Amino acid sequence: MLSYKSGLVECLNNCGIETVSPFAFSKNTTYGLGGFAAAGYFPKTVYQAKSVYDNLISCGASFNILGNGSNVLVADSGIEGSVISTKKLRGIFRLNKTDLLCLAGTQIGELLTYCKKNRLSGLEYLYGIPATVGGAAFMNAGVCGLGIGENIKSVCVYNGKKHILSREMCKFAYRYSTMRDINALILSIILTVRESDAGKIEERINFYRQRRVHLPKGKSCGCVFKNPENFSAGYLIDSAGLKGLRIGGAYVSCRHASFIINSGGTAADVKNLINLVKNKVFEKFGVLLSEEVVYIGDFNGING
Repeated sequence: MLSYKSGLVECLNNCGIETVSPFAFSKNTTYGLGGFAAAGYFPKTVYQAKSVYDNLISCGASFNILGNGSNVLVADSGIEGSVISTKKLRGIFRLNKTDLLCLAGTQIGELLTYCKKNRLSGLEYLYGIPATVGGAAFMNAGVCGLGIGENIKSVCVYNGKKHILSREMCKFAYRYSTMRDINALILSIILTVRESDAGKIEERINFYRQRRVHLPKGKSCGCVFKNPENFSAGYLIDSAGLKGLRIGGAYVSCRHASFIINSGGTAADVKNLINLVKNKVFEKFGVLLSEEVVYIGDFNGING
């Protein structure tokens, strides 16, 4: 165990762990919003990640774990504690013909480039998702009814001890995994792929690339809302006449109604707009939308 008597930030800095203080959520989330945390730690190795986690736990510090910050909305007031950012914990290792071990901070784009170069197929549907592998596993990210959980063989998590969670233990469902309910740091994931022809892989990537052409540009978290059973959230929002609806610097995209774009607003603007959209859709259709986006910080002053 590392000593933190001279200060946790100094201790972890001295161990070669990249540290920033304060940590700006606005620079580390795709929404570009949110306040500050006391410090942010960017481990580059599994050893460093475990050391940061152990030290924060040992000194009773509160903290959040963040990947690419692509599916979160952070309160304008930030958080009192610190952040472990896994986005520099990167690496891909081929274990055998069908299994890849990816460190949690590996970018989805980086993974697909590796697969294409090595003629490995099965993950093309993840094209364009701006997430880390760890974040994608946490949310069971995917498109077209597919989720990364289908390709996950196991997930390695750490909560003072390492635990290997099998696919069955992860209980993957629509935008859900067991990791959402446990306080643990995702270290790595083993993904199952298959060997294929380079041309076929490119065809599949192009198919999913075309499906994303219509998606809105601008600062967002992707789809804010989950699709209710038998409905499309975007269709319901559009049918309620809410495209273009704005609060402050946040507005409902006119290209895809499940996207809320930040055009220079605040996290409060986005949260208030989410609540307004939910209320109006419920009033019109009797369907209560639920969010994909994960909230960090105190939004208690904004009624849901």
